[in-house]
Amino acid sequence: MHDRGPRPMLAWAIFAAIVAAPSLCAQTQAAAVSATIVKPASKARTVTTGTCRILGDGTFMASWGPDKLPTLSFTIGPHAAMSDEMHASKVPFTGAGHYANIILTAYLGATALADSYGGLGTVVFNADGHSGTFVTADGKASGRFDCGTPPKKQSD
Repeated sequence: MHDRGPRPMLAWAIFAAIVAAPSLCAQTQAAAVSATIVKPASKARTVTTGTCRILGDGTFMASWGPDKLPTLSFTIGPHAAMSDEMHASKVPFTGAGHYANIILTAYLGATALADSYGGLGTVVFNADGHSGTFVTADGKASGRFDCGTPPKKQSD
């Protein structure tokens, strides 16, 4: 048998690194910011822009999609706009868990009046601290969201 030296081993090491690298990178990458509207099925869509933040008082604010007319937005906590008028929960955001009676909106049309869904709903944050699900109280709109990374509490 002919000894070919270290070249075959080096070739196999390079091959293994090329094959394994994409799967290893995928495991270490942060989740992407996104919101997916699942229901109504005729308006299903995914948007990949958005922001999530926690104010110093425990108010969580999030929106995904265009700034002028977000595809999905909701606020959890003591400073949710219109919370008194809509009898929404003012419970501060504390991380993973179930948040009922919070104000949420899903704009799926060209204007705020066309194909809009909103009012009170429920948001469930997963244990990872950055993703979860939502559903309007009437069940007409639902889906999932991801902040990409767990939002950090900002100082006032």
